[in-house]
Amino acid sequence: MTTTKFPNGVEADVTGNVTGNVTGNVTGGAKFPATAVTADGAVAVPSTSTVFAITKSGVAAMTLASPTATTHDGVRVLFMATTANAHTLTITAGFNGAGAGGDVGTFGGAIGDHIELVAYQGVWYVISNVNVTLA
Repeated sequence: MTTTKFPNGVEADVTGNVTGNVTGNVTGGAKFPATAVTADGAVAVPSTSTVFAITKSGVAAMTLASPTATTHDGVRVLFMATTANAHTLTITAGFNGAGAGGDVGTFGGAIGDHIELVAYQGVWYVISNVNVTLA
C-alpha cells in the first residue's frame, strides 16, 4: 500500500483497482481506511483521510481535536452513523472556526446521517453535511 496525494488535495492509501505510472496519470480509485467508533470519547486526528463509522448502540459523544496547521492540511474525515441515534461530535475550536457558538454537531438520529470535514490551517471545514445540526 502506498500513500498518494492526488492533485485535488485528497491524500489516501492507494489500494485495489489503481493503474498508472509514478509520474502521474493515476486512474482508478482511492480507498480511505475505515475506523469504527464504538464508545464515547476522543477521536484521534488521523494522518490520512479516514471514514469513521459510528457503530455504538447508544448515543456516541465524540470529540475531535483541531488539526495541526500544514501537517494535516487536506486530510478529510467522514463521520457516518450506522446506528439510529442522536450522536454528537464536538470540535473545541468549532466547525469552520466558529468557536463555542458552533462547536457541536448533533446527528439527527437516522442511519446514514453524516458529516464530512477537511482540515486546513488548524481548522476543520465542513464540506458535506446530511442531517447534522451545528450549534
